[in-house]
Amino acid sequence: MLDSTYVTDYIDSHLEQRQVNKIQHGFPSPRYWTEPTIAADEISEDRRKLREAGQAPDLFLYIGVPYCIKTDPGKCGYCLFPVEEFKGNDALEDYYGYVEREAELYRDRLAGARLGSAYFGGGTSNLYRPAHYLKIMELVNRLVPDIAEGADLTLEGIPQLFTRDKMQAIRDSGMNRISMGVQQVNERLNSLSGRKQTTRHVVQSLDWAREFGLAANVDVIFGWPQQTVETMLEDLKTLVSWDVYDITHYELNVGGPTDFALNRFHELPSTLSNLEMYRVGRDYLLDQGYEQHGAYSFRKPGDPTSRDFREGYRPQLHDVADAVGLGYAAISFFGAATLGPGRSWSYINQRNLSLYKAAVDEGRLPVERAFRYQSDDWVLATVFRHLLGMELDRTGLRAAMGVDVYEEFATVWDGLASRGLAEITPEKITLVGDGPFYTPMVSTLLAEERYRALREREVDNKKAKLVMAGEGAGSGR
Repeated sequence: MLDSTYVTDYIDSHLEQRQVNKIQHGFPSPRYWTEPTIAADEISEDRRKLREAGQAPDLFLYIGVPYCIKTDPGKCGYCLFPVEEFKGNDALEDYYGYVEREAELYRDRLAGARLGSAYFGGGTSNLYRPAHYLKIMELVNRLVPDIAEGADLTLEGIPQLFTRDKMQAIRDSGMNRISMGVQQVNERLNSLSGRKQTTRHVVQSLDWAREFGLAANVDVIFGWPQQTVETMLEDLKTLVSWDVYDITHYELNVGGPTDFALNRFHELPSTLSNLEMYRVGRDYLLDQGYEQHGAYSFRKPGDPTSRDFREGYRPQLHDVADAVGLGYAAISFFGAATLGPGRSWSYINQRNLSLYKAAVDEGRLPVERAFRYQSDDWVLATVFRHLLGMELDRTGLRAAMGVDVYEEFATVWDGLASRGLAEITPEKITLVGDGPFYTPMVSTLLAEERYRALREREVDNKKAKLVMAGEGAGSGR
């Protein structure tokens, strides 16, 4: 357990530092995913055992698109995801043929699974022509014929690429929600990303979604270059006036060789300004009748098309998770505490499009690298998933995993509680006040000891490889 003084000093020194979202891929960071492949047959057998025991969660399915339209600056100025430049529908159709073939590699492995939700993302998933959305849902139905009643089936897109025909085709296919990455309603601020979206595009897309009975989520970012509390709040007021029931309001991640990091860092609001934006935005939405369902997600009751949408997937059965990602750079995760050490996994598909296609051509899962969880790792991965909802059920997690998540990380929770960032009861731990804003800091502290061990393992592995290389060179003389 971390020393309480270390925790106190860490919190105090990071309250005014920029938050970097470390929960996007859960635990651990993909930099530690060093397994070159997965034990696919073992995972399939474990899935079967959980289903037969009635312990399997509903499956979350992700299907990705690698392509985005070109912007200046590139990658919308801030995007850290691997993407390919869209150069025409022929390339997109060819790529999707590979996704269909990858899905066939999973079909027998997922026999008997029930689909709880699906997310069609990217890249930019509304690049497809209207007729293609039926093809996507036909793939889903072949792969997982049993779809839960009320399953959320979301297609992500950018406003300027939606058309009325596309929206109708999305509805007719069986999809029931769109998620739009608006990022900034303010057209001047949005133009800094090189995107051509206008207010009219957003309004028209929302109108079409309502016309066809589709739920609609809008993503907006705070902490944008040149953004102020006033411009941020004006965007939220506009969305509320448009009757947007689901709003994801999250802080900009700045890093890598992006334009915002390299050329506009001096234009970014300070961490304290970002914190004020979080507070003002949260308080405004709550005052308007929205409920906060996660660190960044707000929902207003009363939506006639409402879906149980929780940032792509929902924590289920406390310690069990099952998600399959299809396509370029897609991420999958699977596991349960009851399976024991080394039987839970996360893995990412090839982030090189040619290598992705080559793997599928060879009839193998296109895994680039993976992580095999030990027991402590799976506890952290489970805690990270539940942090998305700002609350940890101590009682349920103790029953499922045999671990009290308070006792396991007591110094962290106590340090947060002493600063009004968390509340601790015998039944649960809840992030409160500014706690959700500091979720990245919280996750870093919770994982610190395990990351130290993983870093040491990395060093030991490198030393062992150097020794083996030296011995090999010696034997060849």
